[in-house]
Amino acid sequence: MTDNQDHAQAWAAAITNNTDAVLALFADALVYDDKRNNDHVTDTAITKEELRPKLAPFANADKDNGLGIHHFEVLDTIDSRGHNGARAVAILWQWTAENLRNYRGIPTQGKSLSTRGQTWHQFDSDGLVDRESTFWNDVPVFQELGIPAITPRYWEADFDPSSLG
Repeated sequence: MTDNQDHAQAWAAAITNNTDAVLALFADALVYDDKRNNDHVTDTAITKEELRPKLAPFANADKDNGLGIHHFEVLDTIDSRGHNGARAVAILWQWTAENLRNYRGIPTQGKSLSTRGQTWHQFDSDGLVDRESTFWNDVPVFQELGIPAITPRYWEADFDPSSLG
């Protein structure tokens, strides 16, 4: 495995099992931005203390408290470069959750949920993550929960944009 593949596997294991272990992958000076949220002022963490409460729910082990039992499976890694040529990696993942009371405020009615997303990590000179940007694809989860979210199939030859209106 490459350093980036090893990192991706360590990240996926730590985020769902041990908040201290996943925080140990991050530099003290960091920028963490989770595009699943709405407000970059409150959703962007710049210290480990600010990052902890954002990551801790993923390591929940109590199936009865409504926070859910989470799993991230690494599907692929793409080697990249960040600011000034810093080592970076894009991690493509599949997320699943069970025993989650709600998803973005929507009751789950006991359903298991799943979607894909991407996390981009840039590393400092010590090999620690100093930048993270994460994107979630909420549409499949909303569809699983019965929300009428449309998935336009733009790539199909007969797609008619007027069908959206």
